[in-house]
Amino acid sequence: MLLSLILASCSSQETTQNQSTDDTGNDQVVITESGTGGTGTGSTDSSSGGGTEQPVTDTSGPHYGGKITLAALADVQFFDPMDWVGGGITLDLTNQRLWDGDWSKGPAGGYGEGLTDWGTSEDVRSNKMGYLAEKISFEVDNENNVGHLIYDIRPGVNWFVNPDNPASVLVGGRDVTADDVVYSLKRTITDPQANIYRSNPFLREAVIEKTGPMQVTVTVPIERLLEAGKRFGDSTFPVAPEVIEKYGSMREWENNVGTGPYMIKDYVSGSAATLEKNPNYWMTDPVGPGKGNQLPYIDEVKWLIIPDNSTRQAGLRSGKIDRLSDVTYEDSKMLDSTTKGLEKKALARLSVKPIYMRTDKAPFDNLQVRRAMMMATDFKTIEEGLYDGTGGILTWPYDYTKAYAGLYLSLDDADCPDSVKELYQYNPDKAKQLLAEAGYPDGFKTDLVLISSEVDYYSIVKDQWSKAGINLNLDVVESGVETNMQIARSHEALITAATGPPSIWPMFSVLTGEGWQNASIINDPTINAATAEIGKMAITDEPGAMAKTRELMKYVLAQAYVIPAASYPSYTYWWPWIKNYSGERSIGYFWVESWPQYCWIDDSLKASMQ
Repeated sequence: MLLSLILASCSSQETTQNQSTDDTGNDQVVITESGTGGTGTGSTDSSSGGGTEQPVTDTSGPHYGGKITLAALADVQFFDPMDWVGGGITLDLTNQRLWDGDWSKGPAGGYGEGLTDWGTSEDVRSNKMGYLAEKISFEVDNENNVGHLIYDIRPGVNWFVNPDNPASVLVGGRDVTADDVVYSLKRTITDPQANIYRSNPFLREAVIEKTGPMQVTVTVPIERLLEAGKRFGDSTFPVAPEVIEKYGSMREWENNVGTGPYMIKDYVSGSAATLEKNPNYWMTDPVGPGKGNQLPYIDEVKWLIIPDNSTRQAGLRSGKIDRLSDVTYEDSKMLDSTTKGLEKKALARLSVKPIYMRTDKAPFDNLQVRRAMMMATDFKTIEEGLYDGTGGILTWPYDYTKAYAGLYLSLDDADCPDSVKELYQYNPDKAKQLLAEAGYPDGFKTDLVLISSEVDYYSIVKDQWSKAGINLNLDVVESGVETNMQIARSHEALITAATGPPSIWPMFSVLTGEGWQNASIINDPTINAATAEIGKMAITDEPGAMAKTRELMKYVLAQAYVIPAASYPSYTYWWPWIKNYSGERSIGYFWVESWPQYCWIDDSLKASMQ
């Protein structure tokens, strides 16, 4: 099927979708936009509901049926969960991890606890719950320097039954067992093609064993316990061994078998993926007017693969796409001015990649030079000029997120040191003074490796630095080249590099070690000692470890190891006929786009707004 989205504005008040067939016999979807969508008020009030699935006439409360259409920027890449730790737009609805985020800890349509907004990847244990494992325990054996992850597998969870899927028929809807989990975890560290095998080689020596009828225990060195918890508990989707043994893998979408709320009904590469409801799903609605109802509510979830940004937005405006995430600040202003009735929420802040530097080489091994580079950067003017003051400037190593507020040191905090605050205040004269004290009275020349999409931003920085005597050359390369340079640490001076989400904070991978994320080659004894202590503390006292991390930031930020980039908010937009939705995106650690199982569609409202 060739998906072609042709969207053009005209004066008609109607929006139509036509289904046709091309000369290859494949379906072709043509969406014609006319007008700017609905004119409703966007009310999301819900009345009480409950009970088991049954026909309802009151569409204001929870009810079953309908479908939702979403837009993906890129094609589906993974149907076998072994291939990627982050899941994907289909895996996160067809398959499940051992534990992940608890929907009720977020907004949950206004009925949740509001401890997080579920706007980005997070791993706060108090906001999580067991899925295929009903209980997860962390145990530390200091005498033998090992840690144990103990998973008590939830009884009564079945692999889904899809009569059109031979792999599903092979499994026959049997219960998930502890043996399934042992097999799946071992697969991730013994198969050379597995993502975890390739990216986390230190976990290959993990001892994984069945320690009870429905219990699995993983044993690793203490310093690897938290990372093991992320990779085995949050990044591994257990599979049915008989599917792998017969088909070799689940890389073909027809072979996908899981325990999630949806099953793959159809997939056409580069076009669309259609998921249908799993009628034997084990979960019930945890909170709100539908508490206790069998999930999911929506019958069908369809992902349209639409790489073009303007086409995605046009689909949203016309109502052919029900919800759109990762909308930039500039695009949000356009949507606000052209389309009435949409709901909107600002979630995780985004930015271009910050500047990392070779702190093991001159001139960047000199603290005075690094501090001069910070003071030569007018962060506030950039943030106000580009993003109208909606973002942030203290964004490395952590930008502010609600779930990780405990570790964030703000420039406005009373205990934020002056040595940190002055770094974010534009002062080219002080920068020149520091450079002279460091032995560079005439400044210096240096190169920054970056990608083309970052040129506009760093051209501003280049101009600002020139006023302090720093002559910056922008060395533009392809994205893959830059990534390989970061991994190999082959940059000679400066490079823009990814930081990683705050959910990996106990790993301190951007501050310590020889991994690729430590692109500034930081080897600071003070940081090394503190992070080792905090990492162990995070196993048993996560809030306390966050507080110690915040205290450590007073030292880290003053060292100016990285030049941060001003951030801007990203937005999620949706039509108000999606009920019980509050803009959620990742319900836990990389559990992206799993929220549809908790929502329902108000078809009457949808019809009235189109």
